[in-house]
Amino acid sequence: MSATARLDEVCSVIMGQAPKGSAYNTSGEGWPLIAGAGDFRDGRPAPKKYTTEASKLSRAGDVILGIRASIGAKILSDGEYCLGRGVAALRAGADVDSRFLWNWLAFSAPALAAKGRGATFKQVNREDIGEMPFPVLKLEDQRRIARLLDHVQALRTKRRRTVACLDTLAQSVFHDMFGDPRANPHGWPTDSLAGLADSDDRINYGVIQPGDDVPGGVPLVRVGDLLDGRVDRSAIKTIDPLIEAKYARSRLRGSEILVGCVGSIGSVALVSESDIGSNVARAVARIPISSEPLREYLAEHLRTTSVQRYFVGELRTVAQPTLNIKQITETTVMVPPVELQEEFASRMVAIRRHKQAQVRHLSLLYALFASLEHRAFRGELWPDGGSAGGEGAAA
Repeated sequence: MSATARLDEVCSVIMGQAPKGSAYNTSGEGWPLIAGAGDFRDGRPAPKKYTTEASKLSRAGDVILGIRASIGAKILSDGEYCLGRGVAALRAGADVDSRFLWNWLAFSAPALAAKGRGATFKQVNREDIGEMPFPVLKLEDQRRIARLLDHVQALRTKRRRTVACLDTLAQSVFHDMFGDPRANPHGWPTDSLAGLADSDDRINYGVIQPGDDVPGGVPLVRVGDLLDGRVDRSAIKTIDPLIEAKYARSRLRGSEILVGCVGSIGSVALVSESDIGSNVARAVARIPISSEPLREYLAEHLRTTSVQRYFVGELRTVAQPTLNIKQITETTVMVPPVELQEEFASRMVAIRRHKQAQVRHLSLLYALFASLEHRAFRGELWPDGGSAGGEGAAA
């Protein structure tokens, strides 16, 4: 493990200070104000106000760190900003590489956040920041580590963008093949969602009172489990089998579409074989569709902007905005020829398979990055501490 020094021994720690209220303005007069993490966006400053009086200023290249509420959030300063009470600036010393500092702060954010104190919201002080143990490495080794971590981070970013593009590709294919449901440019016949559901079943809600999580109970799918077009079972809850038995009508058979009706309204997920036997919560609508091509088509139809706007427009407010079964069953759906539904379903399967592969690769990159971080900041990335060998050896 590498030697360490206090952070304030190798960096300047500039604690922010709130300017006088009379000095604030929104007309661009004076210095842009970074009051707290609310003025951060995508790793860059996004100030909402200005001030004509500033006692603490950042410089270009400083790391501006959130120290209240969002402790550890950070941005890179690209100029002079007034530092408010909710932030501090870290200015790298001569023996510290700024990119190494940036990566180390991301790695150390949980440890800093754990120091937070306060009843209304957590905050840290100068000593909390200054006493953090910073790894003492040669400047050239810091730069090698920073380049390596930045490279893996860039790969993660590209992979995330690929996954995001695949998320939008399904809708692009849908609109290319069928057009916007509201306009129905091809003049397809239409039907209600209820008319397309299985005739021997019906669209319904799930369990009214889910109760407490019961070890060994029946899995219960909630609105929060409808993620990325599927049922995410990583945090699935369970209910008492005796309660679940009263709601057998909403038990999953493996051929349904699920729609969120409260909270994440309009979220859509396809049920898979692994979901068979689970039940759904009251805030989830279960739509039985036994035809697989139709099910794939309808799921994407329900995700279109037109249908999502319809859902929002039909919300009923009781304790909270709710999409009820009547609105769902009355949803108007274009019904293209079966052969087109089959072609679309085939494309969706291919997109989903490709996305799953990309997500797996992304998970591996996250694991690789975490391993590199841990070893790098403990001085264990290379057997000699990083002082010998080239970057080829590191790769």
